Amino acid sequence: MSNNLYNAIIKSVGGRVSVYVIQFVFMAIYSRIFTPEEFGIVASIQVFIIFFQMIADVGIGPAIINLKEITNKERDGIFSFCFIVGCVLSVLFFLFSYLLNYFYDGYEYQKIAIIISVSIIFNSLNIIPITAYNKDARFIELAWIDIFTEIICIVGVYCLYVFNFGVIALVSKVFIQSICKFFLLWFLSKSTVIGRPVFGSELHHIKKIYKFASYQFAFNFINYFSRNLDNILVGKFLGMSLLGVYDKSYQLMRYPLLLTTFAMTPAIQPILVKYQKNITLIIEEHNKLINKIFVMSILIGFFIYNNAYEIVVFMFGMQWTSVVPLIKVFAISIPVQSVLSTSGSFFQVVDKTRYLFISGSISAFFNITAILIGVYYSSLYLLASMLVISFSVNFVFTYHILFKYCFFSPIKSFYIKLFNAITFVSPVLFLYYFSSKFIPNNDFKLLSNIILSIFILSIYYFCFNKKKVKQLF
Repeated sequence: MSNNLYNAIIKSVGGRVSVYVIQFVFMAIYSRIFTPEEFGIVASIQVFIIFFQMIADVGIGPAIINLKEITNKERDGIFSFCFIVGCVLSVLFFLFSYLLNYFYDGYEYQKIAIIISVSIIFNSLNIIPITAYNKDARFIELAWIDIFTEIICIVGVYCLYVFNFGVIALVSKVFIQSICKFFLLWFLSKSTVIGRPVFGSELHHIKKIYKFASYQFAFNFINYFSRNLDNILVGKFLGMSLLGVYDKSYQLMRYPLLLTTFAMTPAIQPILVKYQKNITLIIEEHNKLINKIFVMSILIGFFIYNNAYEIVVFMFGMQWTSVVPLIKVFAISIPVQSVLSTSGSFFQVVDKTRYLFISGSISAFFNITAILIGVYYSSLYLLASMLVISFSVNFVFTYHILFKYCFFSPIKSFYIKLFNAITFVSPVLFLYYFSSKFIPNNDFKLLSNIILSIFILSIYYFCFNKKKVKQLF
């Protein structure tokens, strides 16, 4: 079973890494042609785009993956349900944009709301085709579709930028992406097990996945506010420029999570759900996977912390150097967040989305408290620091719930494995930290640090700890 899981993970990670590299490069381009204030305006409305897209999904994707089989009539009925929900939400979003004018007081959001409203419809239609590919573990094909879509997006955005469309040019990425992705996925999904969806009249089939989807949606709803309230309040009380800075730092912190955790999680549920009744096997696979993620994320987080300035200048340019202190803080949370981000998949695998919702509610309480403290004192640095503390507390609560109420297993061995992982990487961190002090400050410092870190890791693995790595994992 491990081979099936890790083959799927390799495909998922390989596909997603390819997409993230393209996005990484394009983000660097966007950061150089658009100002922090323009990014702030987009970030302020992006929060609500995610919210409306989340409502449209209502947990349908994971619920379908958990089904052993789905008929064409059921598929088409749910597809029609997604379309209707998407149309209703697109209208509501456009009307909601008038409220944003009063909330943020400084920009007429109707100029971009009509573009986003259309994208909401197509994102809703995308739910079934994307789920079809995820259920078949066809992650490489998904990645190629995403890469092609990203290329089309940057061409479209740049053309609009040249013709002085400003913020509309940046927002158009959402519009172009949703349309291109839908037509590609819908056309190609014919070869999947679920098949190509068409509009059907039997909407009542949504009841088949209602229970699972309802708790998944409730978790997504709670998680949304706990993860996005910071952007809403920073934009409201601290201004669009600071929101642009904060959003950019948070976005950069998320890229390691995308490369380690978010790239892996799509593969976990489709493979492990087949062994749903074998809890012992699921726990074993869980602990192996978490150890790998924890070690990688510690190394990545430490590297980002030590090279924050060089990374920001390389990625975004000198106009974004105010992001550096925030990235250093967020880098500390990368190991905890990387592990924590996988927990949702395991709640889904054992069909315990009710407990996923409970853990999400607890996490939301601590995250919202941290956000309110940071915004109240008008300090982005304090806000980031409080969130790091909140993520750490949430880690303890979430894994206590997962092991006690879902795995029905003691958690002690899990923490012992994490401690062993820390002792394994500690010599690497100390050796890299002191060696990096001898690298001169020049235009090649970041590249030199990357080469140094790879060299130290290779020597440490092949010469000293090859056996220990096998024991650890």
